Amino acid sequence: MTDTFTFDNTLSTDLAKVRWHIGDTSSAGNYIWDQTITALLTSEGSVGGAVIACIKYIITQLSSPDFKQDWLSVSNKEAREGFEKLLKVKAQELGISLSGVTASATISLPYRADSYQDTDVSTYDGTP
Repeated sequence: MTDTFTFDNTLSTDLAKVRWHIGDTSSAGNYIWDQTITALLTSEGSVGGAVIACIKYIITQLSSPDFKQDWLSVSNKEAREGFEKLLKVKAQELGISLSGVTASATISLPYRADSYQDTDVSTYDGTP
């Protein structure tokens, strides 16, 4: 099986929509093959989920160390930073949380439950 690249500029397929969101619309130097996007569409269950997974993958590929030999110099820093920004923008745009941690909390008592403090902060009976 050979790797393939396709992009439909009418955005009529989920694969094309993913490519559009991640900016991987040219076969010259593409980041991700069709087969990988198709697998991510299945595993993530949505175009949005596949977009986020693809951007995370691209960031890993751009996280390799810079390379310099003689006249040749390769730096992935700016490209990686661009995709890191894109990840945040697309997550917000598509309504996808980038962390499994919920950002809300509830405080049930404004003091330690094992203290002898009364619910009225102005009173304290002093007994241990």
